Amino acid sequence: MSDVAVLEWDTECWKCERETPVVWPEEGHLNSDVGEKLAEASEHPVQKVYSKTQGREVWGNICTHCDAYQGNHYIEQEALEQDPPLVECDVCGEMHEWYPDSGMGGAFGQGWIDCPEYGAVPVGDPRGEDDG
Repeated sequence: MSDVAVLEWDTECWKCERETPVVWPEEGHLNSDVGEKLAEASEHPVQKVYSKTQGREVWGNICTHCDAYQGNHYIEQEALEQDPPLVECDVCGEMHEWYPDSGMGGAFGQGWIDCPEYGAVPVGDPRGEDDG
């Protein structure tokens, strides 16, 4: 059993379209020593895989049916939907769920919170970590 806190859910494999379990660390990034720890724990579908996007090997989730790599970028985005970070609103002072910008701003750590009083408020990425 690994000592890493993870989010676990099922996602649809991009290749075989079957439901497959995936994990994402609650803190940090899967492509780090966290991924190695999760790979050592047999209950997690994490392996060293080749990322065509990055042009190198990374730690990532694989489909339990067809062994296809489930891209870290996509799984990280799903993890944010599973457990969005809470951010204090600079406008009203209340805590609201943060979500990443789905456009170009996402590449620069831009995101948003939905303030019930003021609407969409732009906020930088509260996680403050590098994508590794």
